[in-house]
Amino acid sequence: MHILSPLRIKSTLVTTTTTTYTPRLLLLPTTTTTKITTHHPISFYPQARTMSSSHSKTQLKGGCTCKTVQYTLTLNSVEDARTTLCHCKSCKRAFGTNYGLTAKVALDAFSYNDGTETLKKYTQQNGVTREFCGECGVFICEYGKEAADKFRYVMWGSLDEPENIPPKGEFFCKERASWMPEINGVFHKREIKE
Repeated sequence: MHILSPLRIKSTLVTTTTTTYTPRLLLLPTTTTTKITTHHPISFYPQARTMSSSHSKTQLKGGCTCKTVQYTLTLNSVEDARTTLCHCKSCKRAFGTNYGLTAKVALDAFSYNDGTETLKKYTQQNGVTREFCGECGVFICEYGKEAADKFRYVMWGSLDEPENIPPKGEFFCKERASWMPEINGVFHKREIKE
């Protein structure tokens, strides 16, 4: 009988430390040995139930709370998505919290599957357009004037399995809330174009 680990381990720093882990469960006739290479710090990502590979492409699914709006991200690799925290005043206001959390993907990697007839758009004075479900109000994506024909910034929490694309950095760190600690292991920029 084989044991399959529900977690995939991904490292953020390169090292040569290797650990061998042998699962031990009672009442199983056999066990398997899984070699795990540890890196510090270690991040654990659950295997995506909604992530599927098709002809070497990775698909991540997402949508709104009421399930009216559904979308798919089709990526060559999860590394094609750049998830970041943004501490600018515009993101704080739009997200209703102390930072925004989005995954930047190429425009052709983002597609709506359902609910486009209920989508609402709002364009701020700064040129950022935000798309959201007209039924439940969930914020789906955003883009600026310059990025409109190139990228979509997908709301990280609207993904079915957001842990598959963890944060890689922080922007507008000069505006980070004083009580919020810096995120370790990611890049930090005081402004967007630093």
